[in-house]
Amino acid sequence: MSEKFEVKQSGDIGRGLFATKLIKQNEQILEFKGSIISLEEALKKPPDKISHPLQIGPAEYIDINEPGVLANHSCTPNAGIKNDRLLIALRDIPPNEEICYDYSTTMDENNWTLECKCGTPNCRKIVKDFRFLPPSIQKKYLELNIIQSFIIKQNHF
Repeated sequence: MSEKFEVKQSGDIGRGLFATKLIKQNEQILEFKGSIISLEEALKKPPDKISHPLQIGPAEYIDINEPGVLANHSCTPNAGIKNDRLLIALRDIPPNEEICYDYSTTMDENNWTLECKCGTPNCRKIVKDFRFLPPSIQKKYLELNIIQSFIIKQNHF
């Protein structure tokens, strides 16, 4: 799969990606790959063929394949997405640490939510679109340049 990470059980939420060696800050971890689909296509998939969309445009998504689909959310992420598809380390990630990014950095639909189970001290409990993040977190993510480009364009950041 990758020399940088392995797939292991992540608590009670399923599988996740875990560093197998030190991943240095700003190092690319993986590229999200999959078919380009619309939200309507993602929602029409039968339960046994569930879609895992990564929003890359106002109405455009990548139906993420493994291993990218196994990158879980955290309200205190150690990774982020640059150039709409590249997962990079926001800080050094030591071996055996789970690799997580903030799903809110990729979403701008105005109707999407997810119950958060990250368990970090600053857990928001509900993951929502970028626009609903506290301004201080929005500012931090904008400075790190880990917001999908269509969100930046739509919101004139």
